[in-house]
Amino acid sequence: MISAVCFVPAGRSDPRPSRYDKTRASAPPPAPPSPSSAAPPPAGPSASAASADLMGLPADLRMDTYDDEVVEPSILGGSAMIGTSLGEDGIPVEDKGEMDGEESEEEEEAEAEEAEVAEAEAAMEGALPEGALPSGAAGAAAEDSGSGSDSDSDSGLSDDEFDPMGDDDREYDELDVEALTASMAGGNDARQLDSDEEDSDSDDEDTNLQPTDVLCLAAHASPTDDFSNLQVYVYEPPTGNLYVHHDITLPSFPLCCAWGDVDEAGEAGSFVAVGTFDKGIEVWNLDVLSPLEPSFVLGGEDMASFEKIAREHVEGGGKKKIAWSQQQHQPLLAGSHTDAVMCMDWNKVHRQVLASGSADCTVKVWDVTSPSAPAATMTHHKDKVSALAFHQTEATILASGGFDRQVCVVDCRTPDGAARRGKTSADVEAVAWDPSHPERLVAAGEDGRVDCWDIRNMGAKLWSFEGSAYGVADIAFNSAVDGMLATANVDKSVGIWDVRGAAPAQVFNKDMQVGKLHTVSFYESQKMLLGCGGAGGQLGIWELDSEKSIVDTWGGVRDTVGDRVEREPKGEVDFEAEMKKEQDKAAKNARAAAEGNKGGKGGAGKKGGKKGGKKKAAKAGK
Repeated sequence: MISAVCFVPAGRSDPRPSRYDKTRASAPPPAPPSPSSAAPPPAGPSASAASADLMGLPADLRMDTYDDEVVEPSILGGSAMIGTSLGEDGIPVEDKGEMDGEESEEEEEAEAEEAEVAEAEAAMEGALPEGALPSGAAGAAAEDSGSGSDSDSDSGLSDDEFDPMGDDDREYDELDVEALTASMAGGNDARQLDSDEEDSDSDDEDTNLQPTDVLCLAAHASPTDDFSNLQVYVYEPPTGNLYVHHDITLPSFPLCCAWGDVDEAGEAGSFVAVGTFDKGIEVWNLDVLSPLEPSFVLGGEDMASFEKIAREHVEGGGKKKIAWSQQQHQPLLAGSHTDAVMCMDWNKVHRQVLASGSADCTVKVWDVTSPSAPAATMTHHKDKVSALAFHQTEATILASGGFDRQVCVVDCRTPDGAARRGKTSADVEAVAWDPSHPERLVAAGEDGRVDCWDIRNMGAKLWSFEGSAYGVADIAFNSAVDGMLATANVDKSVGIWDVRGAAPAQVFNKDMQVGKLHTVSFYESQKMLLGCGGAGGQLGIWELDSEKSIVDTWGGVRDTVGDRVEREPKGEVDFEAEMKKEQDKAAKNARAAAEGNKGGKGGAGKKGGKKGGKKKAAKAGK
């Protein structure tokens, strides 16, 4: 099922989204201090403790030595130099030789051997003709080859004399790269490289966004397999194509979502806040195709405190018991909701402000640039808060509705102030401000009634109508068209209403064929595009200008999104009707064939009769 739908305004998302969120990559660990900057080892009984701090482990657990002698880590500046021999003064032997400017005996012997070998080679080159071997060398070579020794036959040196790090004077044939490429023997074939580049370009083309693409977010959940995600759809108005661009896995059943363009650092981007049955509000970056975690979280569980409790339990050998309440309910961050987050709205004027309503009967206002705690908490509802909406121009005015059958209007600057209240006949499902009349607030109830108030006088309703006898789950105003209101009905249909007059009138009602509807939203960057979702788990898109009655009611208003190609009519296929059509067609063809065969036989008989008559007439003439 789809529990919430919202659109991303045009041009607010990155047209070339990244695969991963590189900005949240962990910083590299600090480099260990150099030996020269290391502090001297502390004296006294505290030396072992200091060693444990520097190395991160006690001396008897470290694995940086190969003998029984313990090396003091403070000499190495806290870094383990595995396999390095140390002198009596603690300085590595190799470094000490370089520092003193002296050469070890092994190095002197190696240099002497290299000099002797060079003199012998020079003497051989000057005394013997090319290709000849010195006296005794041929026999030694044959003996070596016959005995199967491991000496280097190319260099003529024994195992003791061969230097693997020396210069290699052997000759090799040049590698014929072109031949290998032509025979496909090489691993990096040019054609293969071109194919890889084409595949990479193709992937980029699949994920890149076009200027006419419409991004729609759908909070999707599957009650059967307990899987929830946020699906990012792309709709292409010129062709009518709709597909899932990417999705974000959610940890819990989503109840609501809201789009915003500011993160916790105050930087602009494209983000979505998701409210779930968990107490926290996760904010995800929509410009990342495969995010591993949310950009930040508002409220929720205090994992640090719970880990501290668990660590104390483990360190105590399991003797310190964890209370049952702590096992079932992890501690929450300060100011967090204590129950499911049911509704949200992101302020369009103060773009860092987000409001949330919860089943804990509270409304919280968050500054996303200070996510540690809410800026304000309001308790003017007596039951679950199910609907929220900021005023489109007076950005501090917030409307809310709840299961206490009340609609409230508060000023967030005075959260403790009195709220203006209006009563409804059932639990409130949604609230919305009329963009053409800033003083009007509209609410939809569970019983299908849609009511309107002038917030200056909440005691009396301006108008009221029944959107659906089965109930109205959501409402939305079209900000681009005066007086156009949409209702998402439980009877699987979307109703379009004209509320410009004193008595609202229904203009059109359409079965969206996506199950019982839960949510509806207009795309603010176009005039006549609507999205909805419900129990069927599919996103429904409706181009309102395809209906003549809607276009005529609002004076020929249409969307100009480029030339639309000819498209087949949308909707589910009635397979039974299609099969009946095919059967009728086959039966008709069979009848036509039978009549044709019958007519052919009759014609032949008549023709034969005529021929017979002519023959008889001829005989009679004779």
